[in-house]
Amino acid sequence: MGLSRSQPEVDNDSANWNIPPFWHKLNSFFLFPFQRTPFMYAVVLSMCAYAMFMGLLIGIAVFVGLMLAVSRYAFKAAAYASRGVLDSSDYDHYPLDADLKVLPWKFFGVLLVHGFVIGMLAQASLKLGVLGNLGSSFLIPVTLMVLISTGSLSSAINPFILLGTIAGIGLPYFLLCLFLFLLMQGAPMAMGFLLVLVPKAMLAPLMAFVIIYFLWVIAAMIGYVMYQNHAEFGIEPDKAPEAEGGSTVQIDPQAAEAKRRDAAVAQLVQNGDMQAAQDEAREWQRLNYDNVADQRRYHRVLKLTDKTAELARHGQQFIDLLLRKQQASEALEVWGSCYKRMPGFKLESAEATLALASTAWKRQQVSHALAVLQNFEKNYPGSPVIPQAQELIVRVLKQGLGKPDQAVRVFMRMKMRHPEHPSTQEAAWILRDELPQDSTKPTAPVAPV
Repeated sequence: MGLSRSQPEVDNDSANWNIPPFWHKLNSFFLFPFQRTPFMYAVVLSMCAYAMFMGLLIGIAVFVGLMLAVSRYAFKAAAYASRGVLDSSDYDHYPLDADLKVLPWKFFGVLLVHGFVIGMLAQASLKLGVLGNLGSSFLIPVTLMVLISTGSLSSAINPFILLGTIAGIGLPYFLLCLFLFLLMQGAPMAMGFLLVLVPKAMLAPLMAFVIIYFLWVIAAMIGYVMYQNHAEFGIEPDKAPEAEGGSTVQIDPQAAEAKRRDAAVAQLVQNGDMQAAQDEAREWQRLNYDNVADQRRYHRVLKLTDKTAELARHGQQFIDLLLRKQQASEALEVWGSCYKRMPGFKLESAEATLALASTAWKRQQVSHALAVLQNFEKNYPGSPVIPQAQELIVRVLKQGLGKPDQAVRVFMRMKMRHPEHPSTQEAAWILRDELPQDSTKPTAPVAPV
């Protein structure tokens, strides 16, 4: 099993994906534990089964450790499968935000709740106890799905959430339960064959391998059903299903990760937990100072708060990054957000300020261009780009705002301080109709900044 990486295409409209039903992918699930990484891990864990015979306390400790390791990898496999990542060799390319290490403990908590309810029903009536046991078995797959998608123990034991999720999946959920029931029957049958055919010295690791194998097959199948119904679980897949000819539509891992982080922060904002949203966004941007998506997310969260000073401080950093990434249009938008909250906002770099103003002029945002250049000479004394900035001011005043008188005053200051600069000559050309003939000294126009 392997998803082709040849000539990947980007397709983010997952709602239109034609994902095959899980019963068309059974071979993939049965082969998953034999992929290189899970197979090697399963072999190592299976060999650890020998340690269970080294004494009662050591045996218990080893058993608990093995169950934790096996279940954690099962949750990991299911979580990745729910995002369309079915090849374990791709795991490193698609990092998960969720802390999967705690999910086995939460699932154990769910089993305790189920056991308590079944015990109460059994005390009332043996038939009720049997029905309770059947109901628990029926809810286990959807419980795992809810745990993986939400990480919440309370959601995993909430019958309304569980039944609503089953309704969202529909009839295929019942077929999934049937397949899982058959798989669970396959494990003891395989162990029965081992007891007859395998030497006792090899029995412990092989039986452990059989248990691991079936658990991971089940995990892969449950994760894939979540992938089929990713919209129901609020999951943004990383990969689309295989297209005709064996090619695979792939999503850029960084773009997919950015979407997940955006959704996580948006959910916190929607829940009214602005401090948590800000903390989460700030930590991501701190760790990834050169990542536009992480910086953009933090900027948007700051715009929703009253922390104007922090918005301005971060705006300086974010605008510089956007200009380095040649995303001047977005840099201008960030500047506008900061300037609106802090009218005295200015960039630390004269060159960056001129670049923003030039972008605003090219986009015909005349008022923005003039606002960016306001007090340029005062803000950046001695800067070598002052003449270019003044030339742009002249252009904006004359050609953009129709205020040639103000443009002439700027030009006269340019002529006094930078008489031989090419920008002064260009400003004279722009104002050739307003200036006396001997002041313009017409030359071939210089390309505007």
